[in-house]
Amino acid sequence: MRAFALLALAACGSQAHESPPPAPAAVVVAHEARLPRAPGAMSPSLVAITGKASGDQLADVDSCSTCHPDVAAQWNASAHSFASFGNPIYRYVVERVRNELGAPASRHCGGCHDMPLMVDGLMTNNQPIPSADLRAHSGVTCRLCHGIQSTTNDGNGSYTLSAAPLDAPDLKDSASIARHRQQVAPKLGAELCVGCHRGFLSPDMGLPAHLSGIDEPGLWRASAYTGNGMARVDKVDKKTCIDCHMAREDASHDELGAKSGRVASHRFVGGHTWMASMRGDAEQLRRTQANLEGAASIAIEPWAPNAVDVVVRNLLVGHRFPGGVLDMQDTWIEVELFDARGRRLASSGLAHETNAADTEAHVLRTLVVDASGRVLDEHEMAHMRAQVATQTLAPREAQAIRYEFTPPKSAALPLRVTARLRHRSRPLASQLAACAAAHTLAGSQFLSGARGARDVTLDPCKPQPITLVASTTRVLDGTPSPWSQQYEHGMALASVIVTRQDEARRTLEAALAAAPDDRARAMTEVQLGWVDAKQGRADSALARVERARTLLGASPPVLDALLADAYLRLNRYADAREPARRCTASAPQNTAAWSVYARILVALGDHEAALAAATKGLELAPRDPDLLRSQATALAALHDPRATEAEAAFTRFRAPDTWATLRISCAKQDARCARERNPVPTLTLR
Repeated sequence: MRAFALLALAACGSQAHESPPPAPAAVVVAHEARLPRAPGAMSPSLVAITGKASGDQLADVDSCSTCHPDVAAQWNASAHSFASFGNPIYRYVVERVRNELGAPASRHCGGCHDMPLMVDGLMTNNQPIPSADLRAHSGVTCRLCHGIQSTTNDGNGSYTLSAAPLDAPDLKDSASIARHRQQVAPKLGAELCVGCHRGFLSPDMGLPAHLSGIDEPGLWRASAYTGNGMARVDKVDKKTCIDCHMAREDASHDELGAKSGRVASHRFVGGHTWMASMRGDAEQLRRTQANLEGAASIAIEPWAPNAVDVVVRNLLVGHRFPGGVLDMQDTWIEVELFDARGRRLASSGLAHETNAADTEAHVLRTLVVDASGRVLDEHEMAHMRAQVATQTLAPREAQAIRYEFTPPKSAALPLRVTARLRHRSRPLASQLAACAAAHTLAGSQFLSGARGARDVTLDPCKPQPITLVASTTRVLDGTPSPWSQQYEHGMALASVIVTRQDEARRTLEAALAAAPDDRARAMTEVQLGWVDAKQGRADSALARVERARTLLGASPPVLDALLADAYLRLNRYADAREPARRCTASAPQNTAAWSVYARILVALGDHEAALAAATKGLELAPRDPDLLRSQATALAALHDPRATEAEAAFTRFRAPDTWATLRISCAKQDARCARERNPVPTLTLR
């Protein structure tokens, strides 16, 4: 255990080289520790149920629609209502899990997608799911969400459902109505979403590695939308999941849940255009596409005589864009180069719309590989071993994609570049797989079952709708960009490796010179400070912090985050301690803040405080490997008997040992891996 502690300290930059003396015989117990909880009766999901639940009870929406016709109709249009086997996209994925890992493993999916089936044991046995059964076509129902009493931050269905019967209200009895409202009132607000919108694969499914696949709560908590201000000087209104996905809309007189004539929308509009289109719901599709348009921006920045950077920024989404399961996203960039006569000289990404095998376009998704480093394009969960590249965008984050070109000598100047950001719910490879599965005997039976159970006709083979999220055109005539574009370009370039940080510095210094006011200057100083920190220039970063503080007349949390980062990179742990502590005070929901603070305290040998910081962070992210490592190291140093258990937890949930090897292997065999593993990938216009 002591060897493990030293290794962890070395990873934090400790200068210790000698083993400490043997631990004293006396062991001090009673330190707080927070270890990831194991699944219970519905393993590998983390669902817990109080009482005896019934699948028919959970699937019953008609009873609710008597008093809540508007809400029921909205839910009926939502992706939540098509979360189970009646959805051809989901069915082909979960059936593959059942075939390759066994039926019990599919409860990993069922805890969030299939509770009407789960509670009756239909996900556990090896019999086919009945295609005409309403329980297979109900998804996430009224009784489920309104019956959840509590959640934890684990994910994979980490909620407790009360199966207590609901009293049907007597509309002539105010006391009866009050009792019913108390029973069904949501108990958790936005925390209700946490249990299912954080998901991971783990050894509990029989897999050799732990992989995080979706973490909307973690990204939202770390974002400007919670007001923590850790990443940059960024002014946005605070918003929760409910604010964005359940905006209030007008209700009819028959809707008894309305307040002042309005009700929280149960359409849960996000980005799932395919589901709306598949069943011919023009209104849900319209709303979903309107939600996507303008969610991100796109800009073109000249970089060299024969190169431009296309800069994409997540403007409005409080988690990753595109969101959801990260390896099943299909938002891509199209770029065209024209000369002054309008002749198209070269392009990139145009084939992606129709070519399922396209590897040339830049796609905002995560690449996941199998044990041989092969990219898995069809969400093959049983074979997933590592994530080797992520190009989706965190909230308010920007990324740059470099496009090189060689125009013909005959091209008329000035050249003109057009760039578009286009969105489709799922990659074509996934759609082809879902379409093929729908044409099997079982697949056609489920399509027929949807018509009988839900009175809906689903067509997973019709072309997916494509949404234009953003587009732009730039004439390459030497006209300088406005400050905001230069700033976002520099922000994006700051993600490059250390040896290329001068690319970001050059761009940001130009932005600083063009800044129109004190706030803009402060924002740019902060971005330059991050560059200084990465280059080991702590004194310069400190000076920028002071200038930004003076310009703003305030000290937002990002300034402390920058100071802590600059000192930490130089192993100046004592200097980093106080700004890191202030970060946890001003941004208590930010997992990274607790992780950095715990790491600093471990390096300083303050193991009691390090343990307290690590457990605070683990409340938010129970399987965060950095926090688990700090916790295990601190417990070992304190000679706590739970240290061995804590070390085992870190080992279980850390990145796979084969990760680096798989990245290299993938890069050798797939052009996407070779290109997209770079923070600023380079493509060629052809």
